[in-house]
Amino acid sequence: MLPILVLSAIAAAALVIAPAASARSVAFHSSEVAPAAVCPGQAVEGMSPEEQVGVMFCMTNYARSVNGLAAVSQSKPLARAAEQKSIDIVGCDEFSHEACGRPFTFWDKKYGYLKGCWKAGENIAWGTGQYSTVGSIFTAWLQSPEHHENILGPYSEIGIGLEVGDLEGNEEAAVWTQDFGSHKC
Repeated sequence: MLPILVLSAIAAAALVIAPAASARSVAFHSSEVAPAAVCPGQAVEGMSPEEQVGVMFCMTNYARSVNGLAAVSQSKPLARAAEQKSIDIVGCDEFSHEACGRPFTFWDKKYGYLKGCWKAGENIAWGTGQYSTVGSIFTAWLQSPEHHENILGPYSEIGIGLEVGDLEGNEEAAVWTQDFGSHKC
């Protein structure tokens, strides 16, 4: 079976009045992809999920720094939400921000992130074989305008989830979720 890569992005905000989340509109540039020496393991298949999440976090903050943006910090509630979203996608065999019939913010809310004023964005992707590596997934997100906007968006925190399993007839699919958030109004 040939390697596959599939992407999807969404963003929302909740304020007293709910305006759309805004993000920097900057076109992708190859300099946003971290050199392997800065974020090692980008092209390595078979690393532990924890190692891969660490590389994804490194690559995300590298892309932000190249664009003059502050780094995002890791958030335990968003990390739990992102991991659960990846588990839902595999478990329900449904590549969607609303996997298992849940709104995209379901897990963010369940783990206590959506309190007061908040902004949230989510990138999801899955790939097999060479398209399952951190570098392949992250580069594809950067090349997609909606995903790129989330990565460079007005967020201060991130959670990253990875689940490997069978998805839509594809064995050993790496299912990635990036949940972004901020409580700045």
